[in-house]
Amino acid sequence: MTTFTEPEIYTEPMTSSPPTPYRKVSPFSRMLKMMQFEASMVFRQRNTLLATVLAPLFVLAFPILTRPDSDSAWIQLVAPMTVLVLVFSVYITAATVLAARRENQILKRMRTSELTSVELVASMTLPLILLGTIQVAIVQLGVLAMGGPLPANVGLFALATLGSAVLSVTAGVAVGAISPNSERVQYTAMPLLLIAAIGSNLIVSPASDTVRSYLLFAPFTGMVDLVANAFGFPEDALAEPPLAIGSVGMDLAATGFWVVVMLFLATIYWRWEPRR
Repeated sequence: MTTFTEPEIYTEPMTSSPPTPYRKVSPFSRMLKMMQFEASMVFRQRNTLLATVLAPLFVLAFPILTRPDSDSAWIQLVAPMTVLVLVFSVYITAATVLAARRENQILKRMRTSELTSVELVASMTLPLILLGTIQVAIVQLGVLAMGGPLPANVGLFALATLGSAVLSVTAGVAVGAISPNSERVQYTAMPLLLIAAIGSNLIVSPASDTVRSYLLFAPFTGMVDLVANAFGFPEDALAEPPLAIGSVGMDLAATGFWVVVMLFLATIYWRWEPRR
């Protein structure tokens, strides 16, 4: 009896392809992408865009109206202008953006990303510091175009710009954290804004030496004094430091103190979710 066997079917052995290697993204790369996104968002919001564009134009209106005719007169204008352009734009923008994103629960959703809390806050604030630095450069170019002087000490001027920008951002974060919602930011931010505007002008004015000395303890006035020093303002015209640490040391110490205070307030009042 004949039996039939099924023909053998040749099959190639199954080979599994190696898994695609996981590309690990460094924290710096994540922060850089987030910073690019934050920078683009600044120009998509009408309020922040207006503050960014109008702040340099606003401070440049002062030398146009007053027409300073000497280097000392120019420095008395340029020193407050350099700091106030950061206060008007960076400080207000940081407070408004933070309060609005907390209220819209954007901060809560962003916290679920791979960024840590510190990286997330840094990604939101570093573009504002860069933006403020660019605004200061625009103001200085405008001053130079109108016949104003250049800084005699570029290093001191850069340090004053960076210190003013850092203080503006930390103050904005603190005020944004304290504000109950985005609509109340303008009221919460107003006291510090008035102190900065008044103190920045008095610190380089021919007022009482005692008053100007104690004004160095106020926020932002130390950086105005440092800008005036960077432009070569006469030493006898600068505010006398109330502490025996030198003029530059006093300016940096006062600014560092207020940065720590603002960070402390931001830490206490910080919320990821809307306030109820």
